[in-house]
Amino acid sequence: MQLKLAIIGCGTKATQYIQTWISRDDIVISAIMDPNDKAMANVCQIAAGANKTAPLCFDSWETLLRDQCAALDAVYICTPHASHAAQALLALELGLDVLLEKPMVTTVAEAEALVAAQETSGKTLVVAYQGGLSPLVNELKDAIANQTYGPLVSINAAIWEDWADKYQGHWKQVPAISGGGFMFDTGAHMMNTVSKITSQPFSRISAMMQNLGFPVDVVTTVSGELSDGTLFNLHACGRAIRCVSRIECYFPTAIVRICAWGRWMEIEDAQGNVVRKDQEAANNLMNVFMQTRLGEITNPSDVRQGLRMAQLWDAVKLSASQHGAPVTL
Repeated sequence: MQLKLAIIGCGTKATQYIQTWISRDDIVISAIMDPNDKAMANVCQIAAGANKTAPLCFDSWETLLRDQCAALDAVYICTPHASHAAQALLALELGLDVLLEKPMVTTVAEAEALVAAQETSGKTLVVAYQGGLSPLVNELKDAIANQTYGPLVSINAAIWEDWADKYQGHWKQVPAISGGGFMFDTGAHMMNTVSKITSQPFSRISAMMQNLGFPVDVVTTVSGELSDGTLFNLHACGRAIRCVSRIECYFPTAIVRICAWGRWMEIEDAQGNVVRKDQEAANNLMNVFMQTRLGEITNPSDVRQGLRMAQLWDAVKLSASQHGAPVTL
């Protein structure tokens, strides 16, 4: 059975996925919307190069959803963060399943509205955290829960990117649209993966931020503990080289390292032997979404997890605004 898919937002990230999804026989990209005509023209060229029919193009996401909902199964939303809530709410109201880019929303109120809408509609909403959908992240989650390497002792996580200069003047650095800076953009992958692997709520945190002259946070550090008492550190640096992440989980018998996107995992034993595993991301994201909407697996990145992330981000901002004063979640 083919998935009839619409795509709202055809920027860099969406285009990367489109280049992979367009050649699949089980997906039909039926309609697209982007305020930039060149972006939509680029998608049509990709379709032509894959010998696929060009999708219908719209200049309004509302028009696309309302006019095409009867002919669609689902929508992938890849737009600026502040637009996510309204677009996902309408899609659910119209009976569509939703694959929604991270972060799910920018406020707790928006998250609560999406939780209610999803539960009322009964439709599927998957938040597109590659880490949250990664088999490697879920393998590590199970290992922690089963104490495969003994009890989890602590977590040290970092993520860095040449983000501040690369996105200078971009919507990602406009607070009203982005909802935050580097920690809420790329750093959200790290926060979500740490939350996912531990299966424990964040209990208390202390955060510090620096803007480094930019309109949003560029460097953020968070120290805290989970509800079971496990201590963790999160460090996000948006003025560095490349885009890299390393999350280290310490156990009595091993150190397990994984990236925020779940693309690789390394297991080091007491003798220093390292086993590395790798995972492809683009098709996995869509495969997990399709399996979830068909009821074949439990949603690994649902609206409830999106709500927890919104609550964490509010706590980070509150603590940082109080010069690192501890905040209880």
